[in-house]
Amino acid sequence: MARRKKTVSFRISEVSRVVGTSQSQLSYWDKTGLVKPSVRPASGRGSRRLYSIEDIFELKILVKLLNSSLSLQRIRSSFQFIRGQSKALSSFVVLTDGKTVYFYEDYNTLVDTLKQGQTVLRVAVQDLIAEVHAKLADRQ
Repeated sequence: MARRKKTVSFRISEVSRVVGTSQSQLSYWDKTGLVKPSVRPASGRGSRRLYSIEDIFELKILVKLLNSSLSLQRIRSSFQFIRGQSKALSSFVVLTDGKTVYFYEDYNTLVDTLKQGQTVLRVAVQDLIAEVHAKLADRQ
């Protein structure tokens, strides 16, 4: 008989300490649907919420974005877009300029999460220079 792997979960007090925010703030984000505990949601007054490690990662990103002076409304919109992507959250590199949130789709493509996924092309000039020098060297 195969044994099921037990899901690792974290109580709100642990999550609060790790993420660096209050338990009441975590409860608010849960109630408003921004970040809900995925292992065991609240089921009434006094019930114990249980968070996954992925929930903690998401909350850490949320706190970092809030600390960058991005509004909660923009973060909420950004999270909705990011959750709609097929990649795991842990595979993202998230960036902000304080006005919007971007993530790398791949090494050369940056995606604006607040503009319906508008992409920005990354051009590494030094890579292009090296490529030109290599092709010119082949000519000789």
